[in-house]
Amino acid sequence: MSKLRQIKHLFEYAGVLFLACLATWLPFPVLQKIGRGLGWFAFHVVRIRRGVTMDNLQRAFPEKSPMEIVRLAESTYRQFGMMMLETLRLLTIEPEEVQRLIEVETYRALDDARAAGRGAILLTGHMGNWEYLGAWVAINGYSTAFMFQEQANPYVNRLIRQYRERMGMDVVPRGMALRSYMKALREGRFVAAVADQDAGKNGVMVSFMGKLASTATGPARFALKTGAPIIFAISYRDPSGRLKGRFEPLDVQIQAGEDSEAIRQIMEAYNRQMETWIRTYPDQWFWMHRRWKTQPESNRQSQSATAMSVTS
Repeated sequence: MSKLRQIKHLFEYAGVLFLACLATWLPFPVLQKIGRGLGWFAFHVVRIRRGVTMDNLQRAFPEKSPMEIVRLAESTYRQFGMMMLETLRLLTIEPEEVQRLIEVETYRALDDARAAGRGAILLTGHMGNWEYLGAWVAINGYSTAFMFQEQANPYVNRLIRQYRERMGMDVVPRGMALRSYMKALREGRFVAAVADQDAGKNGVMVSFMGKLASTATGPARFALKTGAPIIFAISYRDPSGRLKGRFEPLDVQIQAGEDSEAIRQIMEAYNRQMETWIRTYPDQWFWMHRRWKTQPESNRQSQSATAMSVTS
């Protein structure tokens, strides 16, 4: 690493650590209020990914008026601002604080899966504050492997790893996830996964919010190969601002083996349960991501033909 890059990384690390300490020092309601303000600023002034957010909301809720879409988009940014500051707080707080800040309403599915000894896939999405939900799982003794995306800044990378290990998380680098996840399931442990973002050409096209979307197949393949159940996990924020979580069996029958139709059915069931929560709390999902970026082949061919006719 060059001297200049090392200095840059140290400044970034110092900034993150300062914000994390500040987030820890501030009372939680004050932190959330500041987060909402930062979200308002990002939406109205910085306007980062505002166009993507508005487009996604219009696709998902075509019945809403333009003004309703704007209000929903602004609320989404406010929610995201709170989530970011809450997550910074995680970097320095102790596990006992997490127990106080998130209330998990139902977790019988976790106990049933652990008692059965077959392991389980905890399948969640980018809603509410998924980092607190993951920390809660580890703190409460459910041995779980979590995939970890290495950060470019080694100092920030170490800070994030330290927080997850302090919470009791079994951190697995992305490149080792497949082997580590299979091993964990065979040992009767849990693995954590998300599947609510665009999966590109390797995903399966299933309906999401009324539109076909490329959806990751990994969780379904893990379940079919090992016989482990899938537990749907969701985090959300109630009207008072209180973080809550739930763990429920995925509403689908899983049988050992693997075929494309079984994979499709599993991921369709996941999308349906995600949709239920998104429609209940529409401003708490991560609309900044291009969820429908990958289009079905027939749509791409149609768009290509349209473009050719326009230019000819």
